[in-house]
Amino acid sequence: MNLIRIVGIGAIIVGVLLGYFFDRTEIHLLSGVLIGVGIGWAITGKLNTGSRPVGSKVRSE
Repeated sequence: MNLIRIVGIGAIIVGVLLGYFFDRTEIHLLSGVLIGVGIGWAITGKLNTGSRPVGSKVRSE
């Protein structure tokens, strides 16, 4: 298990705890973002999505 996945699991736990203990809308928004990012990091284990330049496969002549 790499460091990014551990940070992702930590972000999920912090997001759930923030959403549970606070009643403000802004905190719930932050909680949702943390949970979403945490799930993404826990599944992929990467920070970036591998942004390669995508070109068209159709040739224009």
